[in-house]
Amino acid sequence: MSSANPEAFELTTRRRVSLPPPSVRPASAFGAWTIAFGQLRRSRLAFIGTTVMACFAMVAILADLLASDLPIACRLHQKTYVLPNLTRPPALAAYDCQRTEDELGEGDWAIYPLVRFGPTQTSARGRIDALMPPFSTTAGELSHPLGTDDRGRDVFARLVHGARTSLTVGLLSVVAFIGIGGVLGALAGFYGGFIDSIVARLIETLTAFPTIVLVLVVQGLVAHPTLSTMLLAIGLTRWTEVARLVRAEVMLVVSQEYVLAARALGARPWRVLAKHVLPNAVAPMLVAATFGVASVVLIEASLTFLRVGVPPPTPSWGEMLSEARDHALAWWLLLLPGFAVFTTVVALNLVGEALRDALDPRQRHA
Repeated sequence: MSSANPEAFELTTRRRVSLPPPSVRPASAFGAWTIAFGQLRRSRLAFIGTTVMACFAMVAILADLLASDLPIACRLHQKTYVLPNLTRPPALAAYDCQRTEDELGEGDWAIYPLVRFGPTQTSARGRIDALMPPFSTTAGELSHPLGTDDRGRDVFARLVHGARTSLTVGLLSVVAFIGIGGVLGALAGFYGGFIDSIVARLIETLTAFPTIVLVLVVQGLVAHPTLSTMLLAIGLTRWTEVARLVRAEVMLVVSQEYVLAARALGARPWRVLAKHVLPNAVAPMLVAATFGVASVVLIEASLTFLRVGVPPPTPSWGEMLSEARDHALAWWLLLLPGFAVFTTVVALNLVGEALRDALDPRQRHA
């Protein structure tokens, strides 16, 4: 065929090169994710972990509806307010749920959250109820179901708003170091050479120190640490693990026949990297992100416990644990936020382990 029709032979050869055999051809992303989530649903521990994290996520999203110092909606002095606990209208700047209730007149109404206290509110009707244990009553009513701290702030309100703080820090930090580690790891694994050497030296340097120490150093160098500086510090110090995973996966994929075929057909390097190589590194990055959120929640709680993390009066589980250090008999300040941190970390680890097993082809075939 080559002597009779050279052009047809060349076309047939290129088609054979561009279509690798099924054993090495990359599966579609939709098919891989369908298999992975199908196995994930069959894992009982993964289902429990996912359910727990879904509950925490809903609590974080609906924190202002569960505990707030202003009503969800109200009509006061012939004026209607919708979600004043979110919009904070200037006319209600001096109000809280208790004063709103006291000043309701004819035709006025109010819809209150589950707990009528905000996370930073210290008093109601001029009274400060400090270190009240759970299920204590004030004036014959259960105003603080989970008690108060040493400043009279409601523990339930600080728990639900602290969930928002912890999960927000965890997710944003993970997005930061997944982005940094994914880009550097992909470049090092794909191009190798000088870029690989530089990234490898950076990884070795940063992994020589514990993450908590590096974050403490960065926080200590800042004159006024904020939530943004803590996110930046965690993102700049936790990317090494992701970079190692992505680098190893990219080096494995680069040697596959479909990548060699794409290069032989003249595809540009950035196109090969973006279309054929990086999609195969999504699975390990997703697993690393799940474990990363759990570790960041622990780091944030540890930093805030040491009082170099989230600045007050931002509600945080770590801050509540720090307050418990000064009040040994106030067991609810230690037990409740400690249980929240423990449950969150365990649930995220269960989901991460299930994702790792579900996205591993060796586990699927086993």
